[in-house]
Amino acid sequence: MKYKKRIILFSLLFVIFIIFIVPGALADSSCLDCHEKLSAFNETEKLFNEIRVKHLARDVSCSLDCHAATLDKFAKSNYEQWTRSKHAQFNVSCESCHGGNPGSDIKDEAHTGVRRSSDPDSTVFYRNVPETCGECHVDELNQFRDSKHYQRLKALKQAPTCDTCHAPHEFKVLNMSEIHGMCSNCHNPDMRIAPLDVPDMAIASLEDAERLNDEIKKAMDAIKFAKQQGEDVSEAQKDLENAESIRDQLPVLWHSFDLAQFESVIDSGIEAARRAQMDSDTPAATPSTPGAGAMLSLAGIIAIYLLLRRGKG
Repeated sequence: MKYKKRIILFSLLFVIFIIFIVPGALADSSCLDCHEKLSAFNETEKLFNEIRVKHLARDVSCSLDCHAATLDKFAKSNYEQWTRSKHAQFNVSCESCHGGNPGSDIKDEAHTGVRRSSDPDSTVFYRNVPETCGECHVDELNQFRDSKHYQRLKALKQAPTCDTCHAPHEFKVLNMSEIHGMCSNCHNPDMRIAPLDVPDMAIASLEDAERLNDEIKKAMDAIKFAKQQGEDVSEAQKDLENAESIRDQLPVLWHSFDLAQFESVIDSGIEAARRAQMDSDTPAATPSTPGAGAMLSLAGIIAIYLLLRRGKG
C-alpha cells in the first residue's frame, strides 16, 4: 500500500513539474513568446525550406523581392518545428544558435546580432553551422573536424553540414533507411562523388553496430547465468564493460564519417563481448542416463533378495 502511495505522489510531482516548472523556465524568452503566436508549419513551407537549403549550399541567396512572402511564412513556422525537437525538451532556445536578446520583447532589440542564414558571418550560415553546434556538441564537432565533409566545407566547396542530416529546427536523428537516402544524394553515379558505395557501406556499418548490441546482450545473459552457478565473473564483467563503452561511443564516432575506422571499433567491441561470453561460460554437467540410478538400486535389491533366499535354502 505504501508503495502505491509513493507512485501516486511521484506522479503528481512530475505532472506539477511539467505544467508549472518547465513553462516557467522558458517564460523569459521573447523568442518563444513571439514565434509561438505565428502560423503553424506546413508541407508547402517544408518543401520551400528544402529548396532554400539547396540554394544556400551553392551560395545562392534567395531574393527577398521574389520570396518575401514565402520566407515570412517559413520564419513563422520555425517555432512549430522547434517544439517537436530535443532542443525544446532541454530548453535550448533560439538565441543559443541565432544569437539575439531573448530578454527583450521589442523586435529590433530582440534580434540584435541576428543575421540571415545566407550571411557568411551568421552563426547559422551553412559553413559556420558545425562550430555553432559544437558549442554544445563538442565531441561530435571534434570527430566531424577529422572528416572529409568538414574539409570540403572549409575549402568553400559544397558539402554536408550538421543540419543537412539533422534538419534545422527539428534536429532529428535519421533512421537507417533515411541515412541510405541521405548519403545517396551525393554518393551516386550522377554526382560522381567517390566512393559510390558509401550508402551501402553506411548501412552495413549500422547493422554491425546492431550486431554488437546483440553480442552484449548475450554476454549479459551468460554472466548472469554464471553468477547463479557461483562462478567468478570478474574478467567477464571487465570485457562486458569494455564492449558497452565501445557501443556507447559509436554515435559520436559516427560523425567522423570514417566507415573503416567505425567498423574496426565495432569489431573490437564484438570481440570484447564474445570474450565476456567465453569467460563466463560454465561447463555443463554431463547428464546421467535417465533411470540408471533406479535400475542399479533395483538390481542391488534383487541381488540381496536372492542371496537371502539362497542362505535360507
